[in-house]
Amino acid sequence: METINSLPEFITKLEENEINDYPKIIKSLSIPSAEFEKYATWNEDRYTRNCIVRTDTFELILLCWNKKQETPIHEHGGQKCWVYQVDGEVEEKRYQNDEAGELNITSRINLTAGSITYMDDSMGYHTLTNLENKRAMTLHIYMKPIDSCEVFCNKAETFITKELEYDTFKK
Repeated sequence: METINSLPEFITKLEENEINDYPKIIKSLSIPSAEFEKYATWNEDRYTRNCIVRTDTFELILLCWNKKQETPIHEHGGQKCWVYQVDGEVEEKRYQNDEAGELNITSRINLTAGSITYMDDSMGYHTLTNLENKRAMTLHIYMKPIDSCEVFCNKAETFITKELEYDTFKK
């Protein structure tokens, strides 16, 4: 498949193809960060979730990270998720429960611009952290939209259901 260089082209490819084709489409991404700037919003206290498009079969959300911001440990509500690193550097940590039910880190991956990672619930849980002292952007591609997921609550030391919200929704 030829390289996809624009966000509109990517959205069209997803709309025109079957779900089984999404992995090869996503692997052909090479979209410059400037394409995402009109969707970017920033918050000093937390990363932002900016919905670019939501259909019955996929959802594209741009996460905007200020320095050192991170997600809680979470799963994906039964959906498949790809993360395309738009700009900056983010670390993904993956977790699994051991025999005693304790969460353990199973891997760490550093994502740089153009990197892609994949996660689904059969693989355990993960968290993402902006490692740098500057902003970062990641595009999250979900196979079917996610309205809630399980997140680890440090205070309660257990997973809780979190309803997900967008900071912005533009197309």
